Amino acid sequence: MAIFDLYSKRQRRSRGEVCDVYTYGPFSDPFRTQLSFMIQDLLGNENDYIRHWQPREAYTEIVRVLRKEYGQRSISKIQQREAFSELHHFLQEELDVEKCLDAIELSYALGSDMARSQSYSGRTNADAHVDECLTELNERFKEAGLGYELIDGRIVRIDSQLIHSEVIKPAIGFLNAEEFQGPRDEFLGAYEHYRHGFYEEALVESLKSFESTMKVILSLNKKPYDKSDTAAKLVGKCSKAGLIPSYNESQLQSLENVLISGIPTLRNRNGGHGQGEEIRVVEPEIVAYGLHLTASAIVMLAGLEAKRDKVGP
Repeated sequence: MAIFDLYSKRQRRSRGEVCDVYTYGPFSDPFRTQLSFMIQDLLGNENDYIRHWQPREAYTEIVRVLRKEYGQRSISKIQQREAFSELHHFLQEELDVEKCLDAIELSYALGSDMARSQSYSGRTNADAHVDECLTELNERFKEAGLGYELIDGRIVRIDSQLIHSEVIKPAIGFLNAEEFQGPRDEFLGAYEHYRHGFYEEALVESLKSFESTMKVILSLNKKPYDKSDTAAKLVGKCSKAGLIPSYNESQLQSLENVLISGIPTLRNRNGGHGQGEEIRVVEPEIVAYGLHLTASAIVMLAGLEAKRDKVGP
């Protein structure tokens, strides 16, 4: 849906009052209200809920899932008669940002599926309408300075706009290919763990996605490898098979060193092993670095594979 560049917004920009870093704290009341309007644009407003069975089904399913997952009879503090009211009250009153993100992700996942039907509330150009709704959500996140984005039906945390746009999104784009489903699920799983603060698990899934990407590429090129091969061995086999460009020996060595010592070392030192006598704390900055390094490696590896696929034998 259209986002208007109002006079007040232009004035804030002219005064330098623009968010240049992302925050992850409580949602503001204005953003919550915008969110309620956006979900109504996507799933239908109260009149649509009353008149059409599809919006009613969508709201009922969202509320049913959240109630069951949270183990609550109602997700709203005040008992509501209708799922429509229960969901929108929840979005206004829930203080836990991650639970709000649960509701957003679920609403847009169902909306992206159900609301694309031409019969949904009697809409025309349903696909275009849903795409506009998805675009608006991400623009509103950005406008509010909130470090989240909806990509392929999942909320992803953004830590750096440059890294996110130049590395993370392209990595997910490459992994959308059918043959990369395994590494894609692991890569998104790493970000899911990271978003919920499970940092060691994020590192483990990050390494899995890195290794799985190389295994897929080796398989596509009919190059042998063992299922038990570590990242270091897989990098070596990709290099030996000519799947990593060797402009000269020193550059190839540097590339191998980055891939071999980067992600696996982070994982080996910070995750996947017993804690011993001391409780180990994995810093989120270290995890973010590991995820970004993984994404960079995937962009390079999958990008080269995409070029080979276009060129052919």
